[in-house]
Amino acid sequence: MFCCTQFSLALFACASATAREPAPIPNVPPWAAEKILSAEPGRKACFQRAYDAKHLQTHPQQKVTELLFFLRVSGYDSSGNYVFDKPDHILYNFAISIRRRNDKHFLRTGGDCLGTDVRQCVVDCDGGGVIIEKLPSGDGLSLRLDEGGIAFGGDCDTKTGVWVKPGTDHKAFHLEAAPLEACRLLEKEQMNPWP
Repeated sequence: MFCCTQFSLALFACASATAREPAPIPNVPPWAAEKILSAEPGRKACFQRAYDAKHLQTHPQQKVTELLFFLRVSGYDSSGNYVFDKPDHILYNFAISIRRRNDKHFLRTGGDCLGTDVRQCVVDCDGGGVIIEKLPSGDGLSLRLDEGGIAFGGDCDTKTGVWVKPGTDHKAFHLEAAPLEACRLLEKEQMNPWP
């Protein structure tokens, strides 16, 4: 009996010691967007493409003639305020601008990039989005429209916006790295400013 009591006490002490130890921190996979832009608050990247007349002539169904894509890394503290040092969490924000054939004005929208496997950038309120990937050839970016497309200039009921959907000649676009200055106005118009 004494033997069993000692064993029970030893087991209880072991269980109590285990209960006081902190739980291991789970291994969180990196954001997929980190392959394009490292997860440091304040980092930014700009990509652009303007298709020339020769390209558009050989792709008559392509409606998109110019694209500008901006990616930004935002850090937040536990209260949801922007921070650059020691953030509680990181979010990738994006803004995109396109011009279509025979349109004088650009269409613009923005949102957040999500996912750990796929780099999907989405517009709030089911406004569709794009999938982005770093081009293997260098600093460029491949941008693919979601199957349902992406909404520009809409509100949360998307009745007032314009949807751009993938077509025969415009499902994916290859953009080149551009100076941040090329995206400055897009960032200002589509994103909350940092303090």
